Formats: sequence, structure tokens, C-alpha cells
Amino acid sequence: MDFSLNEEQRAWQLKARKFAQEELRPISLKRDRIADPRATFDWDMFKKGSRLGFRTLAVPKEWGGHGLDFVTQALVMAELAKGDSAMSKAFSQCWKWSHLIAAVGTEEQKERFLKPFLADDTFVLGKGITEPSGGSDNRLPPDDPKAGVKLRAERHGDEWILNGEKAFIANGNIGKLFFLDVRTDPHASLRKGVTLFLVPNDTPGFRVGKVFNKSGWRFYQNAEMIFENARVPHANIIGEVNGAYKKSTGDTSGGDIFGDLELAANALGVCEAACEQALELARTKTQGGKLLKEQQTIQLKIGKMQMLTEALRSRRLYMVASCRRQRAADEGRETYTQIVAGARAPAFLTIVVRSSDQA
Repeated sequence: MDFSLNEEQRAWQLKARKFAQEELRPISLKRDRIADPRATFDWDMFKKGSRLGFRTLAVPKEWGGHGLDFVTQALVMAELAKGDSAMSKAFSQCWKWSHLIAAVGTEEQKERFLKPFLADDTFVLGKGITEPSGGSDNRLPPDDPKAGVKLRAERHGDEWILNGEKAFIANGNIGKLFFLDVRTDPHASLRKGVTLFLVPNDTPGFRVGKVFNKSGWRFYQNAEMIFENARVPHANIIGEVNGAYKKSTGDTSGGDIFGDLELAANALGVCEAACEQALELARTKTQGGKLLKEQQTIQLKIGKMQMLTEALRSRRLYMVASCRRQRAADEGRETYTQIVAGARAPAFLTIVVRSSDQA
């Protein structure tokens, strides 16, 4: 079996590598040290990456995007993460949800949201699930109607009135369009009472709360989203009312399986960068009269870092295959990704932490 990259994949990999080395890495630590969490996002850098295609590369070609496959997406994520992990995530976050619009949105929704997304280098996307009272219980929904999503919506004619909050939402303070899980039947369980809405940032009654002051990934911002009688058109619903957690409606490009690939590829870039920097230091720094690379303890540490990195590379290949299988799944198949994703995520996160500890 031939695992070599084709010309298109190699070209995107090299373009991402050049951008990461020349543009991202030189400013990474400086951006991370900005005290105000609202000021860490570099719009000039983001727009420069967008013009290179890093924001829109997952949009299907028939809608004006690049339509890149999962292998290419994983390659680009890893290369960008070598320059800055958070910046890579800021771009790839847009891939999940732009691809989701193309996969499950109506033709009218695609016209209304995909075209502006493609045309605007500052058009950022996000997904709102987590709330102040819960997050992980939305992945493993119990049958109790009181558990899970609390942001509620009531229908008034052709509009829905939203009240409640979301918390720790990626791009929550800078995004222009969000997918939101909203409780539309308070008497039903999460699986039977939640609807998926498309909510623009200029929706009347919506405002941004606090931007969380994190110790890492500061370029990739997380914020509160507050809804006070926010009015959303019925035409902005994805799928059917109360159907957000039902059978698959063709969503094979966003959500949790892609989320696992996204984190694995990003973590791989971090590990590769750590290995490269550790090797460079070992080749040039002397301690006790010997280069570090000649000392057995350092050799063992670097060897373990390389071993963990290769294990993560294999994990990325597995996740690419999982994404392909999910894409090929027949419509109507049970959406198991929200159930099992939480169990898979710690595997590659543990690898990147252990590898970084060696450095």
C-alpha cells in the first residue's frame, strides 16, 4: 500500500510549514504574553492565513472552497501547530462548522451563510454546547430532562426566543456565526428535546460576556455567550426541531470524530516541534564537558519523545480513517460519536503532555 502524499497534499503541507515558520512562530510567545485576554487575537495574521486558504480549505469545491480531504487537513493542522498550537486551532475550528453547513444545511442556508463566509477573511465560526452548569454531561446524555443543556428557546410564530447562557465557547467573542445546542422541549431528555440553531453574532438579544483568561492557547479565545430574549428565525434551524441528538442527518465532517482528528493532528505538531527543538539544543549545548547529545540520560529522554510522537502519528492515521468511515456511513446511522469521543480524547492529550515533560 502506497502511503506517499500526492502533489496537492504536499503543496498544502509546505505552504502551511512556510507560514508557520515565517509568520506564526516569531510572534507566538509575544501574543501569548498579552495580559488582556480580549487583545490576544491577531487579526492581521489571521487574515493573512485566510488569504492563503487556511480558513476555508474544508468548504466543498462546488461552493467555492478547496474541498481538501482529511489527510490534507491533518497535515495542515500539524504544520500550523508547529508554529503555534492555538493559531492552528483558530483556523481548524472554522473547518468543522463550514463543512457542517455544506453537509447538512438547506440550500437556502448555504446561500445565506456559506457565501459570506467565503468572501470575508474575518468571518469566524463556532459551536456552543458547554454552559455554566454542565459540559461533559452533554456528551453522555442521561434520561433526566433536568440534565444537560439549559439554554432554552420558545417558538413565537416564525421566530424562536432564546434565553440562557453558554460558557467557554471557542471564538465566542469574535465569531460571526455559531451552531448552538438549545433546549426546545424542557420536558424531554437531551436526546429528544434539543434543537441545533444557526445564530449570527448580530442577533438581537445576544451579547458577549467575559472572555476567559487562560494560561495557554490564548490566541484561541473562549468566551461567555448571553442570550436575553434573543430572536432567531425558524429558518435558522439545522434539521428538525428537537432533532439535534437524533439519528445522523448526514453530518460526517464536523462534530466529535473530526474534533478528535483535529486535536490529534494539532498535538502531533506540538510534539514534532518539541522534538526538533530538543534535538537542536542537545546538538549545541555542553554540560559537564560533553554535548548533551552524547549523554545517555538525554539520549533516552529524546528517544522517548520520538517514540511518543510516532505513537501519536499512528493515532492521527487512525482518526483519518475514522473520519472517512463516518463520512461513508449511510444516512440514518446512529450518531455514536458524541457518546464515545470523551473516552478517546485523553489518549493523545496524555501523549503530548508526556512528550513535553521529557523536553
